[in-house]
Amino acid sequence: MNSFFLFSFVLIFNFTNGQDFDDSVRKLITEKCIKDIDTWKKSLRKLSAELLQCGKLEACQDFKKQTLHDNIYSLYQLDSFAKLPPNLLGFNKVWSGDYDECLEVENPNDNTYQTQFCWAHLNLPIGKILAKSGDAVKTVSTTCGAGKPTDVKMSICMPRSCSEHDLKFALNHLRILPMTTKEYLNHSIVPVDDDKFVCDVTCRPVNFEPDYLFWIVTVILGTITFICVVATIADYYQEVENEKMEMSLGEKTIKERGVSEEGIFKYFLAFSMLSNGRSLMRISKNLNNLKGVECIRFISFTWVVSGHIWGTWMNADNPFKIIDILNTRSYEIWLNAFFSVDTFFFLSGLMLSYSFLPKLSKRKAMDPMVWAVFYLHRILRLTPAYLSFIIFYATYGPLTDFGPNELVRREDMENCKKYGWKNLLYINNIYEPRKNCLSISWYMASDTQMYLFSPLLLVAFLFGPIPGILFSITVIVLSTFLNYWLFLHYDLPLTLIQAYMTGDEKIIHILQDFVYEAAYIRIPPFIFGIVMGYVMLKTRDIKIHMNTSVVFACWLVSFILSLGSIFTIHSYNRGDYWTPMQRASYYGFSRIAWSISLSWLIFAINRGQSGLIGKFMSLSFWTPLGKLTFCAYLCHIMIVNAIFNLERSPPHFVGAFHTVS
Repeated sequence: MNSFFLFSFVLIFNFTNGQDFDDSVRKLITEKCIKDIDTWKKSLRKLSAELLQCGKLEACQDFKKQTLHDNIYSLYQLDSFAKLPPNLLGFNKVWSGDYDECLEVENPNDNTYQTQFCWAHLNLPIGKILAKSGDAVKTVSTTCGAGKPTDVKMSICMPRSCSEHDLKFALNHLRILPMTTKEYLNHSIVPVDDDKFVCDVTCRPVNFEPDYLFWIVTVILGTITFICVVATIADYYQEVENEKMEMSLGEKTIKERGVSEEGIFKYFLAFSMLSNGRSLMRISKNLNNLKGVECIRFISFTWVVSGHIWGTWMNADNPFKIIDILNTRSYEIWLNAFFSVDTFFFLSGLMLSYSFLPKLSKRKAMDPMVWAVFYLHRILRLTPAYLSFIIFYATYGPLTDFGPNELVRREDMENCKKYGWKNLLYINNIYEPRKNCLSISWYMASDTQMYLFSPLLLVAFLFGPIPGILFSITVIVLSTFLNYWLFLHYDLPLTLIQAYMTGDEKIIHILQDFVYEAAYIRIPPFIFGIVMGYVMLKTRDIKIHMNTSVVFACWLVSFILSLGSIFTIHSYNRGDYWTPMQRASYYGFSRIAWSISLSWLIFAINRGQSGLIGKFMSLSFWTPLGKLTFCAYLCHIMIVNAIFNLERSPPHFVGAFHTVS
């Protein structure tokens, strides 16, 4: 027992040895926050004095027991702070305390005293620390703040009355955290300004207060759920009755009656889970449908999800272990998962031209109503599900934003209430892209902008393959020229990963908003898809015969182009220097190479040149999986973050398929 008292005394003494607030700092912090911090520190000092006596006196349990009882909460609050963790040499940058212990703190003398779990982001000279760590990390600069890849943070438990702004000033003044004392700063190899050691403080949400939107959406969802249940029961009952009547009246009579009932109930039965389930599982028998598309779509979706799961490792407590993967070529499949989005763009152009060109003629192309319906069809296909999830995300997303891990902040959901209108206009990647609702929605905006431009390409093909291909090449050349100009003018890094590792907000903004999410840069795969849709349409009724050696050569070139697109970047990710011209060339031409590879894959599967690969990718079970990808894409980030937020410790990277918390 004496050992416990002495340990607690040492812990408290080291903490309370910091400074008190002076008048200049008190002006910058709210009065309630100062009062609660002072109350806490006074309780710690009282407890420290009593614990010191308890370590000496045998009758400690009976001596001033009430004082210990009234102030022990302060020790629990302090105990929930982060301590120096293991693996510091492995750059353990997430120093986590006890989240639940922090939130359970209760002051018996003040019922209004509540605590919150926060992260103090430390302004350490990471760039100089990592300078001798190897080529793979030589591009890392000093970054501090939530979301930065080299952000060193430690958890603290502070009064709930303090805002993040209050705590930043308080921590920089009180010097109560490790390496923030005057002695440390005075002897530090790389000096840090006294008032900037804690560069940022972020606090985790502690409660959820439903607003009017929450209750409106809940009532609407409850009503829709009720209608779905009733419609499903009615659908099932109708099916049973039809079977009985078919047995007694005959198949012809029941078909006639069934048509009549469909006219009455068809809108109501649209809510039936049975009918929708059958529609989802239904396999089209149309021989003109392109095979392999649903397989490619689903595999690309899983590639996107795996890439975003890897993105959570920016919050891992052992980043040096993650950096080691940069030296392993096979990991480029995940590091370079950006090609999955290019595959979506390719499929979008492919299905658009293949399905719409047969309906289009030169006469119809002059009719404004044709294009009005063309755009309306797009809006009606995407917007209902898109809008529904944005509302759901803004309403129920905050319920997933609890726990110690900062995978997503509540501001992301709040942005949907403020800026969701940009998503509905599909301009969220153009107009103030930094103020975004649902970060992954940039893809829908870019794809829709390509769709708006597509009539020019489609009409060009009405005049024959040469005008269509020439116009397509012109657009690709212009896009590639813009790509070169941006990389050479701004000296951009090649990947978003490298951009975030630099910590340069301007570079991140330009690369992400004007290159990665820009339709005018990402359009080449979409154009290749349109061209390939035209090719597949014109060869639909032609029996293709190709020499075996030619087929083998095409497959070989396709594999070289696809694998080269993914793995060529390995030396750059490992830390080798690439000139701006090399970076621009790779970024522009790798997507062209990837699109050519996809074009051969689609052609080979549908024109009998794919063997077992084509048979596997044409299996019927891919169809329902492919149909689900759009809605799954919308909600997957919310699900991934919710799962990781359930953990009470930061992610710990073990291997490609093994992450523990």
